[in-house]
Amino acid sequence: MFKTTIKLLTALAAASTACVSMAQANYPEHAVNIVVPFSAGGSTDIVARILANGLSKSVGQPVVVENKPGASGNIAGDYVARAKPDGYTLFMGTSTSIANISLFKKLPFDILEDFIPVSQIVHTPLVLIANNDLPVQDVAGLIELARKRPGELNYGSGGPGTSQHLGGVMFATMAKVEMTHVPYKGAAPAVTDLIGGNIQIMFAPLIDALGFIRSGKVKALGVTTSKPAPQVPGIPPISATLPGFEVATWNAIFAPKGTPAPVIANLSEHIGKVMHSTEVQKTIEEQGSESVGSTPEDFKKFLDKEVVLWRQLVESSGATPN
Repeated sequence: MFKTTIKLLTALAAASTACVSMAQANYPEHAVNIVVPFSAGGSTDIVARILANGLSKSVGQPVVVENKPGASGNIAGDYVARAKPDGYTLFMGTSTSIANISLFKKLPFDILEDFIPVSQIVHTPLVLIANNDLPVQDVAGLIELARKRPGELNYGSGGPGTSQHLGGVMFATMAKVEMTHVPYKGAAPAVTDLIGGNIQIMFAPLIDALGFIRSGKVKALGVTTSKPAPQVPGIPPISATLPGFEVATWNAIFAPKGTPAPVIANLSEHIGKVMHSTEVQKTIEEQGSESVGSTPEDFKKFLDKEVVLWRQLVESSGATPN
């Protein structure tokens, strides 16, 4: 009787393992959620929806974008970190996710320990934009005005710790000016307020600002990369006025720790297929970003460098979460 019971339990365990393996091999069998840490309409949301559309076609299942803004992306990150590690709830992380490590003294999760890096999706430069009524035409003019009106100029961001926030702090520090930070729950509402005149300037992801620049609704003063962005070739790098100034942002997919390796491999393969497709690359470039679609191994190497870079940026800028 005892031996029979052992054999039965062994058979059940083997059957259970086989079922799990089969489920992993057939992944995904139903809808996949990509949780975005910022509000709808912003650069991260736009990229997530481009990816979701292509990924849905590639895997043959719905891929749904879910926005959970707040706390510099930490609300969404904590939500996904606690999700079942089966590949059906994914986190659209950003450079802010890495900056938060150095920015916050205590976080509800560890982006490096509680997640598995799946793939970097895009790399995006920022562009310094200004309200059309602001009496400046270039970076030098902005610095001159800010020095005449210390603390009076407001710059918006998608939240504390975002590249937009840290870009503003870094600019103020290097230019020796005083400006006031106004955080939002995403870049999109910040750009809207800038157009309306509630804030004067912003270091916006190019993907958020490009349409408004081309339509003349905002003024572009400079890009945050060392070379001009091909989408706005006439806009000079800020570093031409402030040597050494450089900051950019990125988006990537993370899965909760414990997600099976076959699922990670499956996801990475499909994401790479989507992001390397001619159609998506063209769409991403038109939006103001560069398509990546890296492997988990390459993304991990990239993250290791980003941790050092953003730690230095946070420390040198003196930025705080508020």
